[in-house]
Amino acid sequence: MSSNPSDVETLASLGTGGTDDRLSFALVLQLFRRSTTLLVPVRKHMALLFLGFSVAGVAGALIAAPLGIAFSNSVLVGQPLTGLEASLLGLGTEYLGVGTEALSSEFRMDVAYRILLVGGLMIAVLTPSLMGLYYYLVWILQRVNQVLRVRMLEQLQRLSLRFHSGSRVGDAIYRMVQDSSMVTKLIEVLFIQPVMALGRHLFGVAFVALIDWRLALGLIACWPIYLALGYYSSRPMRVGFRRARETTSDVTSRIQENLSAIRVIKAYGAEAVMAEHFEKESRTAFDAAFEARYRFAIFNVSVFWITGIAFALAGGFAASRAISEAPLPAVLAITGYAAWNFGVFNLFKERFSDGVGALRSIFRIWANAQNVAIGLDRVYELLDLEPEVQDAADAVPLTGVISGVRFEDLHFRYQADRPALEGISFEAQVGQITALVGPTGSGKTTLVSLLLRLYDPQQGSVRIDGEDLRRFTVASVRDRVAIALQENWLSGATIRENIRYARPSATDEEVREAARVAAADDFIEALPDQYETMLGERGAKLSTGQRQRISIARAVLKNTPILILDEPTASLDAATEARVLSNLARWGQDRMIFLITHRLGSVRNADNIVVLEEGRVRESGSHSELMNRHAAYRRLVDHEVGANARAAAGAAS
Repeated sequence: MSSNPSDVETLASLGTGGTDDRLSFALVLQLFRRSTTLLVPVRKHMALLFLGFSVAGVAGALIAAPLGIAFSNSVLVGQPLTGLEASLLGLGTEYLGVGTEALSSEFRMDVAYRILLVGGLMIAVLTPSLMGLYYYLVWILQRVNQVLRVRMLEQLQRLSLRFHSGSRVGDAIYRMVQDSSMVTKLIEVLFIQPVMALGRHLFGVAFVALIDWRLALGLIACWPIYLALGYYSSRPMRVGFRRARETTSDVTSRIQENLSAIRVIKAYGAEAVMAEHFEKESRTAFDAAFEARYRFAIFNVSVFWITGIAFALAGGFAASRAISEAPLPAVLAITGYAAWNFGVFNLFKERFSDGVGALRSIFRIWANAQNVAIGLDRVYELLDLEPEVQDAADAVPLTGVISGVRFEDLHFRYQADRPALEGISFEAQVGQITALVGPTGSGKTTLVSLLLRLYDPQQGSVRIDGEDLRRFTVASVRDRVAIALQENWLSGATIRENIRYARPSATDEEVREAARVAAADDFIEALPDQYETMLGERGAKLSTGQRQRISIARAVLKNTPILILDEPTASLDAATEARVLSNLARWGQDRMIFLITHRLGSVRNADNIVVLEEGRVRESGSHSELMNRHAAYRRLVDHEVGANARAAAGAAS
């Protein structure tokens, strides 16, 4: 068993900002270490990518540096070329000059033309290479993001109904779409950008050190200042970024709730009220995002000023060296440069600027990493949850013929102070229809949810052929049970695809037979496109009764030994209801059917009727047996008959 918290234990902490520990520097490092495991499938691609960028960067720098010096010294000032420059440009010894002899105007034009030619060839080669490398980078990032999103969806589907009933759909959507995208930023801020920036910085330090070691020390001296700034700024930025993400997640939840309830909103004319609620939450999210970005901007402005001051001080020192034509280190003599000049100053300026700019980029990346860390933290909050219902270590698949199900002394609570089931015991056999009846909230749906292992009881057990249901794997149990839910969820696909939802391999003939059993064949075949009719969002093109019959057909097509019908005929007229129940009775002669309903006329022919009240079994038996007892079932029937009579009298008047 994993030591990770269960979804129920951790539910209360999701979206509340977590604990103080969840904003610590140690957490950031831990998140980055964990996230590197996501790179394992693409590590070879990452290595090739870094190699490609390194080769392109070094090659470009080694060619661009002498070209830049040649342009400054030879084209603009007229100094002779060095041997290295002449070889690179493919020019003869006459361009090397003698002593301090200056190049003629004609030679300077030749040098300028060759610099443009070589530079153009370099650009022509490097541009498509870099474009290909960046395309490769995008492919790697999106592949990693895809893997993470699939893992998150699988995790959300594994978590228990108790978790989903206590969390907001919009928050889950935001975590999957927005927070998960931080993994692509992670690769950039943890590997690609820092490695490239650090490489540029070290290259700049080394290059400047060749010119003057004191200037290189000035470049290195920027590190302690940046580190102190990052240390004191990081935590406030993390606090701000978490608050911004949580408030934006609330806005996403509000949008999802509004759109899912659009019919109710319109029916009650509540558009203005809902818009007011949305505006309030949106303003809160805006303020939180603004505060987070304000802290981020202050950090970046501080980094900018530190960079500017360092560059100004180093530039002033280098200018004085160039004016005095101070000698260069002997190691540079082999390149033909013996003293500071205009070209060397420009080269220093470029390399120092690039080195300190790369250092600035490193700490801007660190600032971005705080936002990335918060996004990933919200991702791992979800991935670290363990489902409340999961397989035991020694669980086995449920196979073979099922002959009976027994509920033994079941106790279940959604909350500690609210019992839903207390001491439930009864048995159901194959070939029987077991009806579960009782007032709203009596525990009917909860009872069959335990059979599906959507929850596990706190006490007692559900047994299949004498074996505790928890001895079997969750997947195999749900594979042997089909359910037609009261909610009647349908996708926007075709009718055929909706019926095939639980069994995609079913043939067209099997789909039509399932529709016939559910009494859905008549209205389907009356549609212009019949089984190829697209249903629209959540089956909006069908009536409630039609959606209910599609849901029943889906459960029938699954062809399992146990079928659960939760209020299957609540939206059907009497004639259609009778036809559906008659078809199901014939179809289920060798199956076990559980029928949950408030319409007691639907259960008269059930083999066993279990009456539930306040989470307890009050009585059970056939319709005639229960009517003769003049107890709970009889009271329910009399109440329904009286209500129907009053409704008929009111309609007649």
